[in-house]
Amino acid sequence: MIGLGLILMPVLSSLLVGVSLRLKSLVATALASYVAFVANLALVTQVLSPFREVTRGFLALSELALLAAAAAAFWLLGRPRPPLGAARRALAEVASDRVTLLYLAALAVLLGYELLLALSVPPDNLDSLSYHLARVAAWYHHGGIYWVANPSTARINEFQPLAEQQIYFLFVATGSALLYALPQYLAQLAILAAVFGAARRLGYGARPAACSACLFATFGLVAYEATTAQNDLVAASLPAAAACLLLGGGRVEVLLAGLAAGIGLGVKLTTVLIWPVLLALALLRGRKALLLAAIGATLGLLAIGSWSFVLNLAHTGQLLGAGGGRLADTTSPSYPGSLVTLLSILYATMDLSVLWPAAIVGLAVVGVGVAVARGWRPFRGGDLRTAALEAAEIAVPFAAPVLVLLGAAALAYATGALGHPLRGPHGSYSTLGFFGGLNNTADENASAFGPLGGAVLVGVPVLTAIATIVRKGDRRLLVLAAALPSFLILLALGSNFNPWLSRFLIVPAAVTAPLLARLFRGRAISAAYLVVSLFVIALGITRLHTKRLVSSFGVPWQLTQAAALAESGQGETARALALYDAAVPAHAEVGALLSEGDPSYLLGGPELGRRVTYLPLAGAQPEAARLRLRYVVIIDQPPQQAVAAKFKAAGWSIHDLVGYWLLALAPPRRL
Repeated sequence: MIGLGLILMPVLSSLLVGVSLRLKSLVATALASYVAFVANLALVTQVLSPFREVTRGFLALSELALLAAAAAAFWLLGRPRPPLGAARRALAEVASDRVTLLYLAALAVLLGYELLLALSVPPDNLDSLSYHLARVAAWYHHGGIYWVANPSTARINEFQPLAEQQIYFLFVATGSALLYALPQYLAQLAILAAVFGAARRLGYGARPAACSACLFATFGLVAYEATTAQNDLVAASLPAAAACLLLGGGRVEVLLAGLAAGIGLGVKLTTVLIWPVLLALALLRGRKALLLAAIGATLGLLAIGSWSFVLNLAHTGQLLGAGGGRLADTTSPSYPGSLVTLLSILYATMDLSVLWPAAIVGLAVVGVGVAVARGWRPFRGGDLRTAALEAAEIAVPFAAPVLVLLGAAALAYATGALGHPLRGPHGSYSTLGFFGGLNNTADENASAFGPLGGAVLVGVPVLTAIATIVRKGDRRLLVLAAALPSFLILLALGSNFNPWLSRFLIVPAAVTAPLLARLFRGRAISAAYLVVSLFVIALGITRLHTKRLVSSFGVPWQLTQAAALAESGQGETARALALYDAAVPAHAEVGALLSEGDPSYLLGGPELGRRVTYLPLAGAQPEAARLRLRYVVIIDQPPQQAVAAKFKAAGWSIHDLVGYWLLALAPPRRL
């Protein structure tokens, strides 16, 4: 109950802040509340950290003070009510269409299943275990955010921490790791609200706007990441909110948009690549709006998003740190290197989800049949143009996997022509073959947006840009259409390719997603997207690599930590963890000598009872003796094996944990 109360206080104060701003839109009010919530948790954990007082007691005092201030402002401003008028009208429009209601009902089921996974499955994502949650566990025992000595990966210290600060607050509030995935899940909800709100502000009706949000929620990477402790959805939620706020409303919303963008930079550095789009949206509203947005961004960055930059500067002399975990992924622009990287990233987004050949062919056949049926009436009437357009529109979702395969073939051919054929785990696939190295799994690291996402996120912005230029339409549409290509170009100019760059694209995809509302121009077309998107995501979410619904390990919500690791292909880690948990008491202090990518979070135990101290490679044994540690876990690989030998020479007993970890136990005389 104490933990629930601690969580409800920032929720309530954020809602009061949102309502007190008297914004004309309920979506804008909700987004303002979300930005306030993110800022609240970040600010409280930052302010208390230097004093090592990020504890339940001080969190409660801080949140009570903030809640009192929010309540006082709400009262003094005349107790404003949420703007429900437009929301009622939008709800009535949505309720009048059965297809949209079915889409929303399906979305509710999908979100409910994601929440079940998020709250019940132990963490099993390697990035989460090696640094997202590992840094939170270190802060948890220290009593505040700090520069962790001798970490297994520099990411623990140098990467932006705002998403993890939300997890940190939840860990301290509840005294457990149960809610580790909640920030990502909430961020997904904020993105869906922003997509709906932005589509409405672009002039689309409530029905197509709602369908665009539903479609975005079914894109594989979006749904899969919502059940993890990663930070890509949190990073995308703030620019998406900023874009929505910049598309309408008054000066307060412009200021809030800037604030959201500034805070976003404290979540993930690559969010800066979407800033040109946000700046363009602000500039379309005039110089005063641009100035207000700049003021908001400055405030958000300095007050909320600057913590990691300050720590990096203090400990490494550089704002972005010494480059650990970042240098290998960055480069300077070059030709044809940058172009090949761009094409390779695009190739990685050509994602078939979990579809197999028979399903792809079956969808295409059904699509042809439905398209013929759709275009038959205008064809018989002699209107060939209308027949072709209507048939093509309704065939696109069914043909999306085939379009993805054709697009991938073109990209592979282009890179081969540049002298840099694409390479996959089985060698060159520049000639494609059937799958040609394309992802056809459900995996929060390897997946992209699924076949529908790959098709419409590329096609819709192109069509929108052409239509806007030809008809001299709303320039805001042109700016949003440029979000994904501009982000891709900037990313490719400064990055070496790796297969996981698709995750970064959630940011521009979320900003682009309101344009998807143009797809839903009738019930038949909406029904086609409904059927295909739900078919693909139902297969994907139930076959999610780490959380399969049907598995020899049991249903996902009954998995233990060891079973979750084994389910995700980390069987060796699971066996080592079982031996480690049996040998080390639940509240022991443990030394760790690990390497990059090792799941150090697991050493803390399921209830975070063990405090983990990272040891330096040079002088690990004397340091362990100085700290009076009794247990030290060493990764069983060079050069750490040589250090294990020094522990053994000093009288420590060395126990092999299935060849993955070594457990060093202090000699009896140290008891």
